[in-house]
Amino acid sequence: MTGSLLSGGPLSKELTALRKQYHYSESIIARLSFYYGVFRTIKMIEALRKPVKKLAIRVNTLRISPDRLIDELNEAGIQALPSKIYRDVIFVKIEGPFEVKKVNKKIIVKDKSAEGVMLGANLYAPGLLEIDQDVKIGDEVNIVTRFGEVIAYAISKVSATEKVIKGIVAEVKESIYRMPNLKTLRSFVIGNAYPASLVATEALKWFSPKPDERILCISPNAEDLAYILQLVRGEAEITVISKTDLEEIRIKEAIRKMRLEDFEKKIRWHTVDYKYVRFDPEAFDAIFVSPRNSKIGLRPRITGFIKEEDIIILSRETRRLLDKLVPALRKGGRLLYAVPSLDPAEGEFIVKYLMNNWEMKPKTGDYRWGSPGIKDIPGGDKTLRTYPDIHDDIGYFAALLVK
Repeated sequence: MTGSLLSGGPLSKELTALRKQYHYSESIIARLSFYYGVFRTIKMIEALRKPVKKLAIRVNTLRISPDRLIDELNEAGIQALPSKIYRDVIFVKIEGPFEVKKVNKKIIVKDKSAEGVMLGANLYAPGLLEIDQDVKIGDEVNIVTRFGEVIAYAISKVSATEKVIKGIVAEVKESIYRMPNLKTLRSFVIGNAYPASLVATEALKWFSPKPDERILCISPNAEDLAYILQLVRGEAEITVISKTDLEEIRIKEAIRKMRLEDFEKKIRWHTVDYKYVRFDPEAFDAIFVSPRNSKIGLRPRITGFIKEEDIIILSRETRRLLDKLVPALRKGGRLLYAVPSLDPAEGEFIVKYLMNNWEMKPKTGDYRWGSPGIKDIPGGDKTLRTYPDIHDDIGYFAALLVK
């Protein structure tokens, strides 16, 4: 689809210019422009490179009430607001953008670390890319992206002459956005609350897991698994499939941090490469799958250089995985497919594949947040999307299908 655009076609120069301006690959820009139009794509990328204005926080209602959590945050000097949509969601404001103090010395950071630093997080050694040769401990520095964008003013905690730099590199004093340091607050340390997008909460509400069901979760993030446990109050028969041992360990550690270890012990945990996944026919009443994807939708995401062939490979892998999952779903059972992506190859076209190849039927959602997907693709009007240029949320796709 984008080959002619990227190989000397009439728009190749424009795509290259946009890539240099926004630091997103020509592939991403061309693909999104094909489906949404180039001007809409620019607006979406501009939104993706910024954080949301209000950070959604899920309340672990198994441990605390939303009202009590709001009181605790307010007592800590953080303004917390209740959601008008869901009682178990509250919001914390992210302020900015601000101008930061400019100085002569700089520290260059990796893209992923830049996304935290621009919100006020301190810089640690793993995120360090380059440091000016004359930087000493206590110096004023600007933290910049590898493209020269100043994202923070900080005090250096290291010297450029150090042979091995460990621990904290720079203490941020000013950043272009400001978000409360939630990780240090008691409610977050003991698992009473955790950040999670509003649209993911919407999708899991739509999924509506029941305490008496057999539920399969494929590579869920810990926040979504915790919410499923919360919705079923730990009573469902849950099986979790992780692709690697490290993935499983991270999920378990996060679940324990949320003080859900009693429920964690009831889960059936398995680590297996998806190529070798096998299930008994109709073994599950409901399946939640969030497979490996491009993550073109997370925010803030200041760069995105994934190639078109990578998106195609990810889409193909997803279809192969679904070919193994659908037979494991009982007749009348439901499958929630959800990914933080704006590309229809990872969204509406997956639904079309399930409709054509497995005769699954997408279920229309009564959305309290978000919009339908691309209506021109069969089944798209029955899916859920959030668009970063429209919704104060990540770019997200979800579909609920019935076998």
